[in-house]
Amino acid sequence: MPKLDVYVSEECWACTEARRIVADLSPKFPNVDIELRDLTDERKPSSVFATPTYILDGRTIFLGNPTRDELSQKLNSAPSSLD
Repeated sequence: MPKLDVYVSEECWACTEARRIVADLSPKFPNVDIELRDLTDERKPSSVFATPTYILDGRTIFLGNPTRDELSQKLNSAPSSLD
């Protein structure tokens, strides 16, 4: 199952939109494990130097918020363990 981690922080003004994007797209992609990760609660990977950061299967795919269509395209093209 593909995994999308979205790193956010309380101080980040764009992270409000990141939370909305995740809430909107999560139901449309039940085959993708999507998690919001708050940097105040967790250690950040070395690849995360700004928020929001979108990491799909260990690879940074967006720094900042993508459009819903851009993120949907990435999630649709993510390899599935069922393929």
